[in-house]
Formats: sequence, C-alpha cells, structure tokens
Amino acid sequence: MLYFLALIPPKPLKDQIHKMKLGFKEHFNSAHSLKAPPHITLLSPFRLNADDKEELEITLKKFSQDFKPFDVQLKNFSHFESRVIFIDVKKEPTLINLQLQLEKVARSNPHLFNYNYDERPYHPHLTLAFKDLTAENFKRAWDEFRKQTFDASFFANSIYLLKHNGNKWEVDREFVLGG
Repeated sequence: MLYFLALIPPKPLKDQIHKMKLGFKEHFNSAHSLKAPPHITLLSPFRLNADDKEELEITLKKFSQDFKPFDVQLKNFSHFESRVIFIDVKKEPTLINLQLQLEKVARSNPHLFNYNYDERPYHPHLTLAFKDLTAENFKRAWDEFRKQTFDASFFANSIYLLKHNGNKWEVDREFVLGG
C-alpha cells in the first residue's frame, strides 16, 4: 500500500482551498491536485506492507505525542519551475522541526517507511496545480496568481496518514499532536 503524511487544514479553509483547486481544473485544465485533499506534505509517499500497518500506527501515535499543536501560516502564491503552483507556507521553526523529526523516524525505520529519498531542504507548500498543468496553462495561471494575495492560518493539531486507494488519496488515520 502507498501512504504519505501531511497536515490538513480544517473547514472552512479546507473547502476554500478545494474551490481554488476546482478553479484550476475549470480554467487551466489541471485536475490532478483534486486527487488528494488540500494538504501540506510532511513525508513523501512511501510503501508499506499490510503486515506492518499496526506497528506504523503505534510509531506515529508515539511520535505525535511528543509535539504540541501549532499555528500554520499560509501566505500568497508561488511556484516550482513551470510545473507547480501552490500556496506558500511560512517556514515556522515548529513546522520545520516536526518535519525534520518525522523524516528521521522514517529513515531510522526503513522496514516501515521504505523511505530512501534523497535528502533535500523542506519547502512546505499547499499544491493547487501540478503534473497535468501544461507549460502554456502554467504561464496563463501564473500570470493571474502572481498578482493575487492570500493570507490565512490554521491551528495544526493533528498529523494525517493518507492512503492511496488506487484512484486517489484518502485520510486513513489521524494522529493528534500532544495526545
């Protein structure tokens, strides 16, 4: 099975961002981001054997207890090259530390996380369009979004384990921070 770990904003912010993703589908023919709920990735997708799911859940529950809930600031739009447009996330020390510690747990438990990705700087973001966003539509979309502002925040009180069902990503389990 394929999983990843993320923060998910609560309603109504989650719904507002989902509407933006629908706008990318309608105006820029980019629907791939709709295959997952609005989220900030903490740990990229990894494969897990079904026999190891219980141990993974125990590990993540224990990990989550060591962190307190915190504020996440979303500020304006940005992009990666000419392929991805996203809402930028302020690089708060608490968020950066959470992700770093989670990656350490993943790398030290390869039988659970099968996580052998290259180490690279963490850039938290909330994707609006990618993969199926053509170069032409990227240019049109970025011309529009670079002029806009976005300012929102939410209280992150859980880490979410998302599972791919063969078609899209769904929340599989919630791990409450500090509890």
